[in-house]
Amino acid sequence: MKPLSVFTYYYRNIFKLAPVFLVLALAVFGISLTGVLTGSISASASSKVEVYRGAAMISPNTAEGYKGVDANIKGDLASNPDIAMTFPTIRFSTYMPTLAGQTSAHIYAVNNEAMPILMRAFDLELVTGQLPRLGTNQIALHKSLAGARGFHVGDVIDPADDQREYIPDKFEVVGILDGPTQLSLASLEYVSQSSAFRGWGRSVLALPRPGAQNAAEQAISKLDPKQVQPYTYSDQLAQFAQDFASMDAIVWAINSIVVLVLSLLAGLLNLIYFLDRSNEFGLLLGIGYSREFVIRRALLEALLLTLLAWGFGILFSQVIYMLLNALVFEPRGVSLTVLNWRALQFTLPIPVMVGLFTAGTVLWQLKSLDPMQMIERRD
Repeated sequence: MKPLSVFTYYYRNIFKLAPVFLVLALAVFGISLTGVLTGSISASASSKVEVYRGAAMISPNTAEGYKGVDANIKGDLASNPDIAMTFPTIRFSTYMPTLAGQTSAHIYAVNNEAMPILMRAFDLELVTGQLPRLGTNQIALHKSLAGARGFHVGDVIDPADDQREYIPDKFEVVGILDGPTQLSLASLEYVSQSSAFRGWGRSVLALPRPGAQNAAEQAISKLDPKQVQPYTYSDQLAQFAQDFASMDAIVWAINSIVVLVLSLLAGLLNLIYFLDRSNEFGLLLGIGYSREFVIRRALLEALLLTLLAWGFGILFSQVIYMLLNALVFEPRGVSLTVLNWRALQFTLPIPVMVGLFTAGTVLWQLKSLDPMQMIERRD
């Protein structure tokens, strides 16, 4: 390596640079953790919204006393050219543990002919067990829900045994579904005849034709609001984004303060290292190297170190998340990763802010550095 190469300086000053390197790497892990955790919470909550991408739900307006969708509205939905097919359903929920407590997970009771159609529409596959049989209190759970609750085929969901459970009836888990959309299925024939669901509203699932989702949602949104309450993907996604925005703002505010403090710390460390190397820079200026060259070299050293520490922090974080996934989270239906845009954007302010503080420190010192004063020093 050339004597003035930045890598030469790194190689000869490993122990001096290690504190800055480790502080930045740990900062990346700590700040990415907030993005990863909130992202996981967001994904768990938004999984319920994803169902409406492939099947909008039209529920009766129970506040107005309606228990089912009017026959005329059903006819309009069935004859709509933008809607491929409709199915009756009763939706109920169970609880699902998440990293922020618990949320609800929807279960759709549909007739048996609808189950394979919905599975194809949502790209689901039956990985264990079987689908619920006609007229039985059987249930097929999505893998994420089953993992979060620790359910396996043969287990029974019984509200009498779990005070947190709000399913009003007992169900036996007979199958595990896996796929990109969190969808769990039960037998409509059983649920509609069960006394526990006597007062529950009878809804309709409307599957849009390929490429006609927007048109189908517009038609559904125009239905009489006094009679029905529509659940479409665009409306529910907008509502979710609005609800989640406040938590995101708080997280960003906290991270901004942390990044500012870390940037000041890194800038202070760089200032200490620069003052310790004043003789080196003064000598380079004294033997004829231009001030611009010395500034470029000093900035390159500091900025490259920041980028290397950021990259190492990302790799270190991903290794930690992989270990946590294998030991803790994946068996519960949760997966953490820093390799997504949400988590990465939480960490990007670190190299940017540290780079700006470092550049400001170096420029301020080198602009006023007197090479003759450095050469004449006898210490």
